[in-house]
Amino acid sequence: MLMTAVPTLPPASAGRRIAPVVGADEWRRCFHHNTVVDHVTGDVLLDHQPRPPDEQWPPPAEPDIEPAGLAFDRGHLYHGAPERGQIERVPWPRPAGAGPIDLLGPQQPPPAASPRGVGFVAVGAALGRPLRARALATDADEHLFVLDGATGTVAVVDLADGRLLRTITLPWPPVDLAAAGRSVLVVTASRRHPLAEVDALGTLREVVLDTGALAGVPPAAVPSRVTVGPDGTVWLLLRDGGGAWITSVTGSTLHAPIAVTGATDLELDGEHRVVAAGPPDRPLRTWAVVDGAAKADVPLLAPRYDGRGIVRTPDGRIAYWNGTALRVASTERVAYLPRGYVDTYTLDSLAYQQTWGRVFVEACVPPGTDLTVGFATTDDPPDGATGPITPPDTATTLLARTQPLHRRETGRELPWAPLDPHDRYEVYEAPVSALPGRYLWVRLGLAGTSRATPRIRALRAEFPSHDLLRKLPRSYRRDPAAASFLRRYLALIDGLLTDMERRAGERDLLLDPRGAPDELLPWLASLIGLTLDERWQAAARRTLLTEAVCLYRKRGTVAGLRRLLEIYLQCPVAIVEEFRLRGSGGAFVGGDTGDPGPASAVVGSTLRVGGEVARNPDTSPADAFRLHAHRFAVLIAGDLDCDRLAVVRDLLDLHRPAHTVASVCTVGVGMRVGVSLHLEVSTIVGPSSGFVPAVVGASAAGPATILGRGRAGIRAGGARLGEGTVIDS
Repeated sequence: MLMTAVPTLPPASAGRRIAPVVGADEWRRCFHHNTVVDHVTGDVLLDHQPRPPDEQWPPPAEPDIEPAGLAFDRGHLYHGAPERGQIERVPWPRPAGAGPIDLLGPQQPPPAASPRGVGFVAVGAALGRPLRARALATDADEHLFVLDGATGTVAVVDLADGRLLRTITLPWPPVDLAAAGRSVLVVTASRRHPLAEVDALGTLREVVLDTGALAGVPPAAVPSRVTVGPDGTVWLLLRDGGGAWITSVTGSTLHAPIAVTGATDLELDGEHRVVAAGPPDRPLRTWAVVDGAAKADVPLLAPRYDGRGIVRTPDGRIAYWNGTALRVASTERVAYLPRGYVDTYTLDSLAYQQTWGRVFVEACVPPGTDLTVGFATTDDPPDGATGPITPPDTATTLLARTQPLHRRETGRELPWAPLDPHDRYEVYEAPVSALPGRYLWVRLGLAGTSRATPRIRALRAEFPSHDLLRKLPRSYRRDPAAASFLRRYLALIDGLLTDMERRAGERDLLLDPRGAPDELLPWLASLIGLTLDERWQAAARRTLLTEAVCLYRKRGTVAGLRRLLEIYLQCPVAIVEEFRLRGSGGAFVGGDTGDPGPASAVVGSTLRVGGEVARNPDTSPADAFRLHAHRFAVLIAGDLDCDRLAVVRDLLDLHRPAHTVASVCTVGVGMRVGVSLHLEVSTIVGPSSGFVPAVVGASAAGPATILGRGRAGIRAGGARLGEGTVIDS
């Protein structure tokens, strides 16, 4: 059965349609000669030059090198040193001069209790012993899980204060850990119970796998390592002596496990490639998984790799320990083949003797590379065709006749759909140089260098062709060769006319602020009597145009002005009218003289509490009117630079009522009590992030209620007075 592409785009002007080829799935249906499809971007590019066969890793020496845990949280790297019983914590990215801190080192003495009350201090929760950190993992709640190789248990450490919360003993021997959101996956050495899930509260749940999850892996192989990909899929490394197999146990599974002798660890990078580590100081092997099949990819260079484990960095790269510091593995430099081509699958116009128009190709063609195009058509597809790839023999000969493409200076041919200015791809076009026929094949020839290759993102074939030739006298088309040349020559004029006709036919798109080109936004704003500030970002200007009618109704009001500022600043804005602060409410703490007085206290560097009251609450009515009437303050929850602050002031001058006076207060100038910090006006009294308020009479202290952060010694139901908690007075 012959598979064809049926046009899916709506008809263009003059009854023309488009047959597209776009996306990784459609490009894989095409025939490739020395070209491949990038599994990340979906582009077509030249294949790599043949590499020597990968050197097989030798089976690991006996005894195996003891693994050392590596893990990341939102701002730190954790590295285990099992032989020293230490866990090093280093800020990541590592600033200059920042050294590692021993997380298991001596604990700092607890702070003295407040003289105004009692404080809860956790005791007896310090680690008190080293941990052989063979594996590390962090959860989303700032807990570090440590696989202790000395005892075969999992220790849960609170990263806020470095205290041990609890030790978890599993019924099966654990061998590795992997972060999974608010919990951690534990892989065990049991083939019947390979995975378990634990959380910081010590809850243990066995993960039941599908019966076919480990199909294809020898029965004697036992789980050794586990990892969780960026998409949440779980992968296992199973080993049997020197043999090793990698397989996916959740999500899309492999048709067959990846067999790699000598593998000791695995990870998935940010591009969803499988990365395996082997012996020390050897490159890391990679595989790209597409449609359940694993294809060997370019190795990663890891000089001085210590052989004790790899980890995925927060930005999706693969890192390793080289004995003294963390290093990021680099991609081995590839060399591209000099030439190749890709033949599209059969494009079907659904009409016999169809005259095809132009073809448009979105591609990136670096200097020194080239891109050509060839065509073949027929009305009768070959009998007995088994796929969408092979055209008839005569068509194959025609495809070899390639011609250059012309780069469109005006961008896409699609009306009002310009390319992003920062997009490195451009649109190329050429007339279809082939006889009329229902079916079309397009060959794109790629020529590159060993270091650069063209990249093809999309192809669009237009049909039918123009009819300008029929508007000329018949004598111009009596000779088929002359008619073919004239049709291609007139395609240049038809292209200009068609582009203008399509733009005119879909000019209603210009009235939509969300889809109109950036250069037309000022014109669109002029239709409603609005002048746009070019200092605004394009997204903010589009939002302003979308909400312009609603904002006109609220112009001069607090709600309208606040929304206008929020559109530009993209951060919360509060407007405080001074008349709401008359009397004692309008007084602020700390005077304007620069000397806040001996009773003042400074929280941080800008919040002043205490000192003399600058204004007398018994102010006369005349003074109160002068101080508070027609004045308001704009409180911005962000720090603005000079340029953005100038835009805000200009916006206030343009849209505030003419008789009012406005002041701007940002985070950078501080939050002074009574000036920019007002209870229930610019501050909120309520629950903070991550906490649920407890209502007296409607809540009960118990295992489900946590006082504070839930550290050891202060969790209700999880500690006993006198054993894990003391009251310090």
